[in-house]
Amino acid sequence: MAEKQIPPAMFTPRFRTDIYPYLYPSKYRGSLQNKVAIITGAAGAIGQALAESFAVAGAKLVLTYNNTPPPPELKEKCIRFGAVGVEFVRCNVAELEGCEALVKQTFNLYGEVDILVNNAGANGLGPVYAQDPRNFVHDLAVNLHGPYYLMRLLLPHFRERRSGCVLNIASRAGTVAIPYSTSYCASKAALINLTACTQKEMDIEGLDDVHLYALHPGGIKSTMTLKKYAKDSILSLPPQAQAIFANQLDIYNDSPYLNGMVCVALATGVGRRALRGKYVDVGQDLEDVLAQADALAADPDLYMLHTRFLGELTNAGVPPGGYHAEEVKFEFPGF
Repeated sequence: MAEKQIPPAMFTPRFRTDIYPYLYPSKYRGSLQNKVAIITGAAGAIGQALAESFAVAGAKLVLTYNNTPPPPELKEKCIRFGAVGVEFVRCNVAELEGCEALVKQTFNLYGEVDILVNNAGANGLGPVYAQDPRNFVHDLAVNLHGPYYLMRLLLPHFRERRSGCVLNIASRAGTVAIPYSTSYCASKAALINLTACTQKEMDIEGLDDVHLYALHPGGIKSTMTLKKYAKDSILSLPPQAQAIFANQLDIYNDSPYLNGMVCVALATGVGRRALRGKYVDVGQDLEDVLAQADALAADPDLYMLHTRFLGELTNAGVPPGGYHAEEVKFEFPGF
């Protein structure tokens, strides 16, 4: 009789809201020296923290913005922190032509790309039945199409070099249903699965050093979040819904540098075995998560989008005991 396999022991990772010893910038200083990193949406709080974090690691930075340029002092700060080069590039990631121009300009500057951080995002609050369809499609274009365009443009380069990292900034909204945030939830859920599906393609080809991740960056009081939950935005909701979001900003207290340093750590490859293709919540202590690589390997549904059904129906659609022919033959009326 075959010996019963005992599942790996698991423990609950510590929860973090700011950087901690495993992610101290000094530990990663120069860890990505001369690597070329494109970071979209670099003007906001999350984007600036990403830029500074990758600067500490010694990367060459291409920082994109659409309407509002990053503050001029960001470039000086990144150079002081250790960035080998910093370029600001205007790019509307919602448009394929803009993404093509961005990639072309980056190759003209540096000749290669090693890391892509898809951070640019669009978010709003309102009933799906009242939202202008053009705004809904715009949110999808920024949150999903942009990351897809840039991945599609860079993956041939990564495959040829057999190396590259993609970090897609998703959201916890991609794993839950939040009313009045339909375009955001839908696009972020799609982004998480875009990451997972693409990673499986790389794995089938044996491209172990092409690694992708989707991340929840934590609850950060970004300009986008403050606008979404502003008083006038909440008052535009149906009266019975306004109380749901009245104090929503109270939970947005995480440091943007937590996400920045988790992204740097993943870009170095520390999580390639355990977390590539996965959805990572940066609030979970990364050291604790990586210590349980065997548990992650034993349960493919961990850190992935999946659905739970009654009766232990698996996500592959196979019921316990396999498929069974119907015991009663049924004739459809009219035949």
